[in-house]
Amino acid sequence: MKSRIAVSLLLAANAASAAAPMSDWVVYQRGSALELAVDRNAITVDKDGLVRFVNQERFDKRQFDKANDVEFYIRRIEGFADCTKASYAFVSVSYYNKNNRHVWSQMFPVQRHSWQWNSVEQGSVAHAMLYQVCLFARNAPKTRT
Repeated sequence: MKSRIAVSLLLAANAASAAAPMSDWVVYQRGSALELAVDRNAITVDKDGLVRFVNQERFDKRQFDKANDVEFYIRRIEGFADCTKASYAFVSVSYYNKNNRHVWSQMFPVQRHSWQWNSVEQGSVAHAMLYQVCLFARNAPKTRT
């Protein structure tokens, strides 16, 4: 009986992981010390037209976030973009080590009424990020929320 339950749980876990798409990091800026990318598979469009995305910053040297007391090589930030207004808001952050192992995540995302929208200037790094996000949003799945 216990072995059947264990096998069932294992199969369910495998099915869930197979259902979740693998990350597809598209680099929009690469330098000797920092690589910036967005996950094409994480981009979705909410019913209000805002685009949900994940941005990744990959550093060649260990970084330290003093506010969260965490050392990391990779920072992933979930955000929302308003492609019609050329603006974005970051709402949560996660940190990873050099081997892409999870180190720390923000427990709760910033609530919508507290989002801080950032306008994007032509030619900036943020413009390069938003360009990729909005380009992929054209074919992204729609969410129900």
